[in-house]
Amino acid sequence: MTTTDIDERSRVGAAGGDARLAPFGDPADHRRPPQRRDPAARRDAAAKRREARRRLDGLRDHVTASVMRRVLAILVALFLGVAVFQLFAPRLGAPIDAAWHDRQAGAILIGACAAIGVFVALTIASASRSGVELLHRLGIHSTPENRAVLAAGSWFAAAALGVHFSAAAFNPVPGGQWAVAVVLGGGLALAVFCLHRVAVHDHAYRTFNLAALTLAAGSIASMSLTGTGSWWALNFSTLGTTDDAAAFSFNAGAVLSGLAMVLLARALTSGLAAPRYGASAGGIRVVRVCIVLLGLCLAGVGLVPIDTATDLHNAFALGAAVCFAVPAVGLRLLVRAAPLRLVVLSVAFVLVEAAAMVLYDGLHVFSLTVFEIIAFSLIFVWLIALTVMSREPGTIKATATDAAGAALAALHVAQRGVSRGVKVLRVEFPVILAQERKPDDTALEHVPKARGIPR
Repeated sequence: MTTTDIDERSRVGAAGGDARLAPFGDPADHRRPPQRRDPAARRDAAAKRREARRRLDGLRDHVTASVMRRVLAILVALFLGVAVFQLFAPRLGAPIDAAWHDRQAGAILIGACAAIGVFVALTIASASRSGVELLHRLGIHSTPENRAVLAAGSWFAAAALGVHFSAAAFNPVPGGQWAVAVVLGGGLALAVFCLHRVAVHDHAYRTFNLAALTLAAGSIASMSLTGTGSWWALNFSTLGTTDDAAAFSFNAGAVLSGLAMVLLARALTSGLAAPRYGASAGGIRVVRVCIVLLGLCLAGVGLVPIDTATDLHNAFALGAAVCFAVPAVGLRLLVRAAPLRLVVLSVAFVLVEAAAMVLYDGLHVFSLTVFEIIAFSLIFVWLIALTVMSREPGTIKATATDAAGAALAALHVAQRGVSRGVKVLRVEFPVILAQERKPDDTALEHVPKARGIPR
């Protein structure tokens, strides 16, 4: 064989190899042009991605709110337990004898029982769907109505205790503290009952309700412990200036409720972020930033007592008012299709707060304490209204299944991410098991083999 024959065969083999590898040759000859989707398909895909992201955020908010509800329920129970203890404890200056010890022990027992009762009531009232199912398995049948009764009863107790520990402030009122306790506590309990009954399935509302109650309970515990005398003639912030348990209760309530507001900012505005309201990402971001700043300002009020740095304390209080007024007044600009009732209520609340400011600072009709009660009550009520009114009718009850839906959305997104990078070979598990199963001496040996299984 000559060298020419070898070269000839090499060329023929090379040609044959090139022919066989033709499909995998130059990519430029066989690459298909990328298929571009039409604008409508791209918009639809982007909308689906936003919806999946929103549901995943909802899942994270659901978990965060679940942990917060447990912590806040414990804190509220402790604060109100302290107040009940102070209600029955012997007065300062009483002679310490056997009767004093008996009354002290009785007050401790009553306070502990009250704390346990409040904790159980709030746990049932703010329980999630899984918690309600657990209660049913334990034989405790829970309905939205009896859960609303428990929530309303907790608020009535808080209002009655608050009026009792500031009774001297209501002496000019006809009927005194008893009339104020019945009217204020009854009205508050009725409002909470009506709201809780329809919004009990919304985890954001249930959690924020406990955040508001934490601020109230911390203030009431401070009222029961303080020795500042007629603090209501000055302002609420006086409760946090005594450097004792009373100041700690007030400041801790303010800080914890403010931090809860910060953590719940996204959950509170999730209804407004729904596509039906046509809100831009920037508008929702402005509302959430204002709520976060509002919570930080409330926490700052507790972290900086008024006797420590008066100007900074007042700056935090003023910042809270501004952070409430900006999204309330500009809600229609930030969210174009916001519910009309919510827009009207927001503007009305700002007008009421401005009128209260004029009556306090301009006309001196009432004290700073009354103005602070009005201002912070409006803020918390507005945030609850923001949460509830922005839900589409019928979706509040469906919120109980949001966690499952969000989990499915997360699984779907994960599957799509895997399928893009990996070519999945689908094999039926019964076939795999049948291939690897070996016959043994049991009755399974006589079962006919499945057809179509490759050998």
